Amino acid sequence: MNITLFVTKRCDACDRVRTLVEKIITKRNGIKLYVEDIKTANSKRIVIVPALFIEDELYAYGDIDPEKFLERLQIHSSSN
Repeated sequence: MNITLFVTKRCDACDRVRTLVEKIITKRNGIKLYVEDIKTANSKRIVIVPALFIEDELYAYGDIDPEKFLERLQIHSSSN
């Protein structure tokens, strides 16, 4: 499973989400986290950061709820 987090520099919310996602996925095999700066990604569909995508599908903008995120990962893993 691939998770992509779009961020900008000096973004406290981006740092919080990145730290949380890294903590959650370190306990799981088969999940890769890609962190991309929105300015270098050239994505016109993303206007708010942090923006978190699970397998190229938007999951959330801004801070995330760890329990809901974990549940979503489990749901996504079981559907594949």
